[in-house]
Parts: sequence; structure tokens; C-alpha cells
Amino acid sequence: MSLQFRIADQVLRVDDARDTTQALVHKYDAFLNLLCADRFAFQRDAVRETLRFLVSDQYPNLERLARENWNAREAIRQRHDSLDAYLAKMPLRDRKAVSLDLATGTGKSFVMYALAAIALAEGLVDRVLVLCPSLTIEDGLLEKFTTLAGNAELAAILRELGAGVAIPGIKRGNQTVQAGDICIENIHAVYENAGSSIADSFRGRGARTLVLNDEAHHLFNAPDKALKEWLKFLLHPDYDFRYLIHVTGTAYVGDDYFPDVIYRYGLKQAIADRVVKKPNYKLEETWTAHDWRKTYAIHRKNQDDYGKWLKPITIVVTPGIARCVEVWRELVKFLMEQEHLSRAEAERKVIWVTSGIPTAKADQERVKAAYSPRDDRDSPEKRRKDYLALLREVDDPANPVEWIVSVAMLTEGWDVKNVFQIVPHEEKAFNSKLLIAQVLGRGLRVLLGIDRELLVTINNHEAWSEAIGRLLLEVLEVENTLSWGYEPRRAEFVFPLYNLRYELEQTTVETKRELAREPDVKFLPQNRQTTEYLTFSETGTLAVDIEHRDCSDIEDAMKRIRLFLREKDEKLAAAWPKPRLRDFIVQHLQAAGQDSTFISQRNLLILQQSFGPMFRELGKAHPRLSQTAKDVVSVDLTAASRQSFSESTLKEHGSVWYVQEESPPFNGPEAHLWEQYLKAKQIAGIDASLLNEDARRIAASIQQVDLRAFKTPWNIHYASHEPERRFSELLFANAELFDAFVKMPDRGGYSFPYSYKPAIKAKTHTANENFNPDYFIRVRGSNDILVVEIKAEGDDSNRNRAKCRDGLWHFEVLNVRLAELSEPWRYHFYFLSPEDYTHFFTQVRNQAFRGWKSGLMQALR
Repeated sequence: MSLQFRIADQVLRVDDARDTTQALVHKYDAFLNLLCADRFAFQRDAVRETLRFLVSDQYPNLERLARENWNAREAIRQRHDSLDAYLAKMPLRDRKAVSLDLATGTGKSFVMYALAAIALAEGLVDRVLVLCPSLTIEDGLLEKFTTLAGNAELAAILRELGAGVAIPGIKRGNQTVQAGDICIENIHAVYENAGSSIADSFRGRGARTLVLNDEAHHLFNAPDKALKEWLKFLLHPDYDFRYLIHVTGTAYVGDDYFPDVIYRYGLKQAIADRVVKKPNYKLEETWTAHDWRKTYAIHRKNQDDYGKWLKPITIVVTPGIARCVEVWRELVKFLMEQEHLSRAEAERKVIWVTSGIPTAKADQERVKAAYSPRDDRDSPEKRRKDYLALLREVDDPANPVEWIVSVAMLTEGWDVKNVFQIVPHEEKAFNSKLLIAQVLGRGLRVLLGIDRELLVTINNHEAWSEAIGRLLLEVLEVENTLSWGYEPRRAEFVFPLYNLRYELEQTTVETKRELAREPDVKFLPQNRQTTEYLTFSETGTLAVDIEHRDCSDIEDAMKRIRLFLREKDEKLAAAWPKPRLRDFIVQHLQAAGQDSTFISQRNLLILQQSFGPMFRELGKAHPRLSQTAKDVVSVDLTAASRQSFSESTLKEHGSVWYVQEESPPFNGPEAHLWEQYLKAKQIAGIDASLLNEDARRIAASIQQVDLRAFKTPWNIHYASHEPERRFSELLFANAELFDAFVKMPDRGGYSFPYSYKPAIKAKTHTANENFNPDYFIRVRGSNDILVVEIKAEGDDSNRNRAKCRDGLWHFEVLNVRLAELSEPWRYHFYFLSPEDYTHFFTQVRNQAFRGWKSGLMQALR
């Protein structure tokens, strides 16, 4: 019997929430907020989680992180035969090396640039090396990184934060790479190009280099010899790279999910968030012969649906290069007949894209026979390069290309956004999770400015086995879902909602009047050698002595800091001659109770960072920006974005309340699914033992409510977690106290900005985010609206303190503005934990809710 593994359960948890780590992780929030737009907030989360791992001294390498997760996570132990087998899947486990799984089309390059820029700014490394599998990808990354490095606002934020490097240099591998540079190179050039300076620039400097591997599935699924050398290069002792981040949208080795992923933003979430197109995949069980006419009909429909905005493109995916060119020829012939075109006219509409020409003689002959030379100077390789050049321009409406025939495992970059049909031409192009994710990735990139749902049709023509169909659903994480939102039949429960429009404005100007005092340094514990304890499943605990080789003697440390100060400020460097620096380091190490004959790499970074405040120029104004409340704006409940929840979340921790009416609360396929759920609930009421475990859990999560108590404009009421579920139960039990209520969407409903300091004690940059309160409740017979945010007991984090503070202020200002407009509505804001629930409803029943503060609110003050 096979086991099913949820991908989310295989993502490693980096468990270091100490204040010092939090402060560094959130130090660059302003930089990330500017770099990553609101709908791409997951990019900020990916960067923060990666920084947490890179800077944490709890995790000297991947193996320590993997062992910790193995011991704590049953789901990981179930997936692997043994701890040794698990670790054997991590060839870079002795370094700080992990993977990020970010779905294709979600902006991986922004995450990579953020990691590179922050690592240089913080002094974590001196250089960054970005490796990718092809020249096309290299060109794309160079263009993006150069644009971002030239962004004056991003550089200004880094300077204000005291960055060691505010504007990184962007270099190719054939240029000399110096400290503060980001070098972008394709892995083929590292071995094949004698002009590459990678060896000279990085040999012996691996401990102070961050390596970012783009399209990292090629690193572990190498289709050719050069790519197999990629991993060898990373492991080469001449470089001894210590910091390595692998970034991919297809984190599979065949069908096996990467074992070292620490952050995941999968296809399912990206599709739900509309960051990428929604796949429109075929569900058919019978086989029909391949017919270009069906593919052509879908292509024409896409032209009808999207043609007024762009030129829709169809791609056909094949398993190998020779077959790719043969299918191209078949398609050209079909278009000649279908559209009455000459061969030259048809060939202008179709291109084939491969990473090379086959080396096997038989395949070479097949390509030569199929590619149709245009003249005596034409050749398969020349045609391949011509088509690669055209690939970069196919989104341009003036470009005639409408069809692309490609191999599945393509190393070339694919940045085409107009793909609306994908045709896996043969089963071999679609028979593993890796290949499915690769093929889907060709068409997921989304386009802005189109006012209709974006679908990419997956048009298979072969007899897919049941196993391949299941692989597709697993990659897409397709499962049963139900949606909730406005129901016109319940319009009587719609009530007016008002919000404030905010604008970012300069509120204060800080001017430094005097130089910062002597740096305040707090060194961490350091040792040249430590004893590490390894736990094995069979032999128990083993103690191993680890020698730390990244330590510097005091003289070297003094010289490095001296050079750093001279590069930043000659006057400051003059004030800190070598004897003063030497004494300063030794005294502070001794004060911390540490050996003062050397300094660890981590403490050297702390020392360097401590000089940051001294670089601020005297008399220079530093503007401070804040969100300022402007106009009152109305919020239309009938226009709230529709939300959905999956069957798995319903089984695990969700709850649904509904009323039995003449027609069900769902339409289409959702109605059928809902009927199945209600049948399970009916059977559970008679004999729950007749149901399987999943059906019993679903039945227990569905609650029928009396129609008189169901005072919401939504089709159903859904709560996602236990604290919300308990509050919702009491809300329905006390429904006579209210005229109407809504559980608001997490996004796209009602929000306003708030700011907070991520760390409790350490100094850190202020983070700015949006707050979306949970419930809006209209008190019976009044114009009072109760706004409720639900939290677990004892949840008094800095974030919640800020939400409570800024929420109270927001609704206080809103009430003043409404009074000025002669509007009768008044808002009352509450933070509640489960221990506050009964007190809250008692206050409402006694009409004593105005000005009342819950126990959680008292704790958050």
C-alpha cells in the first residue's frame, strides 16, 4: 500500500525566533516592501525565511536543520526509510545549503536579487555568484539585476540602514569579480569558456561567497554532461562554497520532492492568488488519436477570448529534440492546409525551441530530414539559434509566431507570457512530476490589464495512464474546494461599511546633530572547537568535535575593520587607528567572557555592523514617512472577492455553518460536492461507523443553523481555525442581539495599514503591513458596528500589539470623520481571545459594549 505525502509537510522548519535573529531578519523590511509588491508578499516571506537560516548560528549546516526536523516531524520520518537514507539525498548537507520552491511565473529573480543585495549589505558575504543553466537565462537575469541595482530608492534604503554595499556591481563571468559584486554566469561557461574569470575570482573565497542556483532542478536532474558538472563545481574543494541557495519552480528529482526546501509557494497557492494563470486541464478517460484540428480549434478560441489584448500562443511539448523538429514539420504542413498558406508563410508562424542539436548520429539525421533548409547557408544549428532569438520577441503582436514546439526538459529560459494552450504531444513528455511541472511552467506567467479570468488549457492527446493523471493532480495540488461570498438571496443582511483611504506622507524629518558614540558591541560566545551531538536511529547519540575554521586572529580582524572604515569614511578611520581598534576588540571580548586571542566570523560581522550608525552624515535630513488617513470610502459587501477553502482544510481545522433552504448554497460542480457532504452528515447522524475517517471528519465540521439565526449576506459561514470556530458558535447562539454579521475575507475585503517592530527587544526596522479584521457585526436596532479580531489565548506578540493599537486609532479617526459627514454609523473595535468571548456577548446584551476592553486588549496595551 502506497502512502500519500502532503508536500507542505515536507518543507523544513527553521526554528529560530530569538530576538537577535528576528531583528536581522526584519531589518530590511522597508527594502523588501519596496521591492516586492503587495500581491507578491510571498517573495518577502521567502527572503525572510532564507535569511533566518543563513544568519542563525543554531544551524551551522543543512544537516543540523534536517536532523532537527527528522526528530520533530512524523511526516518526514514516514517518507524516508531511515535517517541515513534521508541525509543521503542531500549532497550539500555539510554547508548552509537549502532550496526555495517558488512556482514558475512568481518572480524568482526578485527573491534572488533581494537575497544577494541583503547578504552584501549585511556583510554576510563579500561576493555573490548566480549560476543558471543557459545563456538565455543569464541574459534575462543580467537585465533584471542591472535594473534593480540601479533603483535609487532601493539603494537609499540600504544606505539608511548602514549597508556595507548599497549598490552592488553586476558582472558577467568574463569580468573580474570584486568585493561587493554580483556575478551572473551560466554553468556551461564555467567549464567551456576559457575567458571566464570564475576560477580567479572565487577560488579560495567560497566561505565569503553566496551562491544562488537558478532553475536548480537541473542541478539534481542533469540532462547533459555540463549540467552534471554543476554539482561537482559546487563541491570542489578549491572553492569550498559555504552559503548556497537553490531556487526552482519544479522542486522534484523525478517524482521525489526535494528534501531540503525551507520555503514553498506552490502552484496551487499561486493559482488561488491569481499570481499565475489557472490551468484548464482535461479530464477524459478515453483515448482518441491525435488531431491537429482539435488543437487548432482551441487556439482559435483563445484568439477570440484574448485577441483584443494580445496574441495568444500555443506550445507543443515533445520528449526529445529530434521528435521536436519532426512535430514542428507536421504542424507546418497542417497550417499550410488549414489556412491555405505557402510553406514560407506557415514557417513564420511556427518555431521549434531546443537547448542544442542531438549528438547521436541517427537523431542528427532525423533533424536534418525534418528542418527544411531555407537556403545553402542554413543548418539545424543556425535555425535553432534563429528561433531562440525569436523566442524573446514572440509576445510582441508584430511578431508572426503563434505556435512553439519545444522539448519538455528545456534548459533555455522561458519568459513568454502569452501562452494559453499547452499540448503535451506524447506521454513521455508528461510522465513525471518534474516534467509535468516543467511543461505547466511554460504557460503560467500572468498578464496584467486583462479584465477576465486567465486560463491556460492543457490539451493532452495521448492515452494517459491513471498514474500520469494522478501525477498531474498532485503537481497542481488539485482537490475538492467550495467557495463562499455574497448571496443575492441574502441581500437583507448587507449593511453599509466605511473605511479610510490612506496615503504615504512625510511626517517628520530627523537630522543627526552629533556623531554616534563609540560602538555598542555585544559579542556572542565563540570557540575554536565545539562538541556537536549527532543522534542516530539505531546507535543513539554520538559526540563529535568540530573545529571552526572561519575564525580570525585579532591582528587580521583589526586590519579588516580598519580597511572597512577607510572605504566608508576616511575621517572616521583616522579616529580609529590600529592600536585603538585592537584594544577595543580585545576589551569587548574579555568583557563578554570570551577568548580574546581570536574572533569568530559571526562576531567579526557584529563588530563591523556596530560601526554603521557612525557613518550617518551630520546635518543631513532623513525624512520619515507614515500612512496618513485621508477620505472616507465605502466598502461594498456585495463586491467582496469570493473566497474558497479546500476539503483538506475543512477536515483538519475548518467549520461550515449553513441553512437548509429550497435551493442549495452552491451551484455547478460545487452543488454536487455539497450534496455528498450533506449525505455524509446524514449518515453520521444514524451510524458514524458506516463512514470512513475522512467522511466522519467532514460531517463533524458541518453545522446546520436555524434560518432566523443565519444573519449573514454570504451563502455559508466559514471559520478556518479553532478560535474562530468557537466565536462563531457563540455568534449564532446570540444571533438575537444582532441585525447582521459578516466574517470578512482575509484579503480583498476590509483592510488598513499598521506598523510594528518585529523583534521584542532588539532594535529593528519598522515593518508596514495591512490589517484585515475578522468580523463586522451590526448591533440590533442600531448603527453600531462591532469590529472583532480573533486571536489565540496569550497571543501578545509585537505584531498583535501594533494591530490593536493601530486598529483602535483607525476606528477612532473613522468615527470622527463619519460624524463630520453627518453619518450615523459608529465603529467599536475589539481584540478577543477565547477567554473573552462570554464577557463580550454579555457586554453586548447589557448594552455596555461602548468603550469596553477585553482581557487580551488589556494585555496588549
